Amino acid sequence: MTVAAQIGAHILLFFLVFGMSATVDVGRMKKQMRNRAALGIGLLLQFVILPFVGFLIVKIFKFPAPLGITLLVVTSSPGGSYSNWWCSMFNADLALSVTMTGLSTILSIFLLPLNLLIYASGS
Repeated sequence: MTVAAQIGAHILLFFLVFGMSATVDVGRMKKQMRNRAALGIGLLLQFVILPFVGFLIVKIFKFPAPLGITLLVVTSSPGGSYSNWWCSMFNADLALSVTMTGLSTILSIFLLPLNLLIYASGS
């Protein structure tokens, strides 16, 4: 893929994410911020269960260090625009998805390095 195609793909992805997020009413997002159960389950799955599953896969299949660290980074990273896109496609709660994406992105500043510290030293 040429550099121009890569830049074009990134620009299109930006507009896709921005367009979907712009359709969500701010009031609905504020309402979702009070939805403690949904956000708590999402954060638990995103930053506790998924990294642990990634760690187990690395241990079970005895991946070499570069591949293992890569999998740990991927499983410790926050959700992103594709979850918003799928929610939009299937008429799911887009406000919850956008709220969860924003919250997990902010929390990943601290939780991604913490998960990598915990699991990379154990693998």
